[in-house]
Amino acid sequence: MDIGYYDFNEHIGSVAWIYQLPSGLVHEKIDMRYHLVNITKQENGYQIYIGPKNSDTGGEAINIMLDKDYRLTDYVIERIEPMPENEQ
Repeated sequence: MDIGYYDFNEHIGSVAWIYQLPSGLVHEKIDMRYHLVNITKQENGYQIYIGPKNSDTGGEAINIMLDKDYRLTDYVIERIEPMPENEQ
């Protein structure tokens, strides 16, 4: 089975912001079997969301905010609780 990776080098102008985050928190390539990635252009920069592919099972997600020059301005890590079995 081929593993699909989301390569930030192919989707955004710089990856220097990755190295402004705590070591190992985000990598230049994200395994798409387990995660989804969404980059949204905003008025003053970009918002990057990396979260579990299946939010019903829970996991961790990170919202990353970059300025228009791709510099890290903020990030928030959130815990997504799994859906109770009787609601799935």
